[in-house]
Amino acid sequence: MSDSITAETVLELIRQELVDAGVEEEAVTSEAKFDDLDIDSLDAAELMATIKRTYQVAIPRPELAEVTVGQLAVRVAEQAGR
Repeated sequence: MSDSITAETVLELIRQELVDAGVEEEAVTSEAKFDDLDIDSLDAAELMATIKRTYQVAIPRPELAEVTVGQLAVRVAEQAGR
């Protein structure tokens, strides 16, 4: 992938996907934990599929419980830049 992928661009994609899934836009911050955003497993699966399709980065769904939105964005940007 291109080196132009930044955590900010990944964060924007994640934010849009979560809002589309029904999460309040104000709730989607870099510090928000996925468990606190009240998304179901289907929404999580769709988010992971979008990340894989867009950035060719696979993140196991169980790992969402361990990271914040911002941490996921950084991780995806780092892996996509390799």
